[in-house]
Amino acid sequence: MLKLSAVVFYVFFFSLFSAFAQHRESAKIIGYIRNSEGSALSGATVYIPNTGYSTQADRDGHFVLLVDAGNYEVIGSALGYVAQKISFSLASGEVKRHQFTLSRDPNTAIEQVVVEGKSAIQEVRETPFNVIALDAKSQYNSTLNLAQLLGKASGVRVRESGGVGSDVNISLNGFTGRHVKIFMDGVPLQTSGSSFQLNNIPVSLAERIEVYKGVVPIEFGADAIGGVINIVTNQTTNSFLDASYSYGSFNTYRTNVILGHTTAKGFSFQVNAYQNYSDNDYRVKARLLNGLSFEPEERWFRRFHDAYRNEGVVGKIGWVNRPWADRFFVGMTWSQEKDEIQTAPSNIEWVYGARENNGNSLIPSLEYYKRNLFTEGLTVRLTGNYTYSQRHNVDTASYRYNWAGEATPSPTQGESAGVNSLADYRNSIYSSTLSINYRIDEKHSVAINDVHSGSQRKADSNLPLDEMTELDRMRRLSLKNVLGLSYRYRHSRNWNLNVFGKNYYQKVIGPFNAGDEAHPDYQERSESYNTSGYGVAGTYFLKDYQFKASIERTYRLPTDNELFGDEIAEAGNASLRAENSMNYNLGATLNRALADNSTLYLDLSGFYRDTRDFIRRMDLARFGGIMNVNHGKVRNVGVDVEARYYYRNKLMLGGVFTYQDMRNKEMLRSATGTALSGQYNDRMPNIPYLFGNADAAYYIHGLGAKENVLNLNYTLNYVHEFFLKWESVGGTKLTVPEQLSHDFTTTYSMQNGRYNFTLEAKNFTNAELYDNFSLMKPGRAFYVKFRYYLLKRK
Repeated sequence: MLKLSAVVFYVFFFSLFSAFAQHRESAKIIGYIRNSEGSALSGATVYIPNTGYSTQADRDGHFVLLVDAGNYEVIGSALGYVAQKISFSLASGEVKRHQFTLSRDPNTAIEQVVVEGKSAIQEVRETPFNVIALDAKSQYNSTLNLAQLLGKASGVRVRESGGVGSDVNISLNGFTGRHVKIFMDGVPLQTSGSSFQLNNIPVSLAERIEVYKGVVPIEFGADAIGGVINIVTNQTTNSFLDASYSYGSFNTYRTNVILGHTTAKGFSFQVNAYQNYSDNDYRVKARLLNGLSFEPEERWFRRFHDAYRNEGVVGKIGWVNRPWADRFFVGMTWSQEKDEIQTAPSNIEWVYGARENNGNSLIPSLEYYKRNLFTEGLTVRLTGNYTYSQRHNVDTASYRYNWAGEATPSPTQGESAGVNSLADYRNSIYSSTLSINYRIDEKHSVAINDVHSGSQRKADSNLPLDEMTELDRMRRLSLKNVLGLSYRYRHSRNWNLNVFGKNYYQKVIGPFNAGDEAHPDYQERSESYNTSGYGVAGTYFLKDYQFKASIERTYRLPTDNELFGDEIAEAGNASLRAENSMNYNLGATLNRALADNSTLYLDLSGFYRDTRDFIRRMDLARFGGIMNVNHGKVRNVGVDVEARYYYRNKLMLGGVFTYQDMRNKEMLRSATGTALSGQYNDRMPNIPYLFGNADAAYYIHGLGAKENVLNLNYTLNYVHEFFLKWESVGGTKLTVPEQLSHDFTTTYSMQNGRYNFTLEAKNFTNAELYDNFSLMKPGRAFYVKFRYYLLKRK
């Protein structure tokens, strides 16, 4: 049920709707501006010469030009295209519709290939929010997954615990894991189950990745204090086939096939099927267990129980560009995985030889999008999905393994702390989003966004029902609603402002320990939260420069695992409060075309985060588990830099760099005590604070044939050494050592990209790499890939 503040938001929105609707211009010209192939020309200009009447097309090519009554010659133009002129005679209150169809300018067609590829990304960059966008299309010939592509963004650090399919932890400006929300086309991805996540989805599923840092627009309905990552999938209406296969080191192979088609009457479908497999049998350095003790010196061993297999199919069918809907799709996503587990989560010397996890998920979905619904300027988008995911954990072996593959009989079953486990975890999760945007005129618009989600978990085990505890049988339910309202004022092309508010509501039902760790007394408990946040974001353009500033009071509601535990090692705490943070961003961007047909791009952004009620993990020493508690104040200040230089279509040099100083500002040792903390003002442990990457690309055109291209690409990756635990703790201070690695990729594309051959050398200097202490990543590896791409433009 929506609280009073939510109702106030609705009343306020429709009051603005009614008030501003009275201030309409006397006449207008509306329509679309597209190229001769039917693609939208985002950022194209529609104007009347020698007047102040001018507007730009949005990402769909849609424009609205407001004018007084009269006779006009209206021009539609875009860089790289021949301008088109048409005459209009408009009476007071009249609305004229027109579609501009622009043909390519033959003198600039070659350079325009680059400009068109950047248009949607450039539009994202020019919003007032601190956001960056990564072009996924440029990486389609690589073997990257979405997580590895995301690691190329400034301020983002992707940490893996091993090879293909291993656990991935994403750090965004110091905030990790649950502080950062991930979406696919605006729909939460974390609800999709482990078999459909960033570490196993091929990069070809995406068109681009948007990374919002700290301050998040209402369209995502996210309770994220760290930021939001949005994966925008391919939404083209062209008919195409994209098929690829790769093979490489450690018996790793990947297959991906994407097929899409749209008829002349708007019927459309798209299917994406993919498969990943790897033995992950790379060499690691560890100590050997002999009997009950470890050898003093480390040795090299080959992993023997770490294979990973994953398959998935993403399909959608519907209609586009119909009178009743611009887009209407129903979809289904199915995925499964089998993951052999080689080591304990944080200790490479605790070796498993039989433990494994299996998972699968099924996700039906719905999308509806319509511009100018019922009235001009009113846009509505509705999405919904339901996720059913299941995970099966097998840990029943009565043996203890070492790195030589030797198995020693164990008196108990279960390799993980001697606990026998044969369990299923079933999650049912739903999410729905309603977005309403009303463009009052060229300067004013309002929007409302409501996201409702819920989850239910059921834990089954190999125990008979009468042997299950009261805790096992307790309900675990979570309902969440995030309501947002925004107002955007666009004074001119030079500057605009976005003011917004959000209301967060959550209700949870789950077990609560009314006793203590030694004498637990679990009772079913119901809790609810209701709070509000706010924010403002603005941007100003001055010639080649763009300046941004934003601020938000934001909240993160506890997750299901934090509230109810994970049924394995993490105990639940249904009394957790929402984290809250004041997030500040300040940035500047330079995008300058130089005299020699080259381009210089430079982005510099600073950030400050002041977080309260920080949810941290507390060790349960008696049973070796963990539990989450509200305790702590954290301050983070830092800077992100991205610089790129493009010389025509031949050369690219660039890189990203991040420095952040995330400190513990909690003076007390515990949430209930009065003793001072010895870690006050320490840098937060196990969080990289200095990292970046640099890359260079060189293109050789016309090699073998006029339309062929050879691409040579080099990447350097760097992470500075950082403490695994508190830096003020005495004794041996464990660290994750400095990481420096090099990758090289070459791709030969034939017949305008129809046939593509790629060779990759990852970590070709064979550096010892760790993202987490003692858990080694793969060494030197080589991969080959063939990709076939056939496109029929509409």
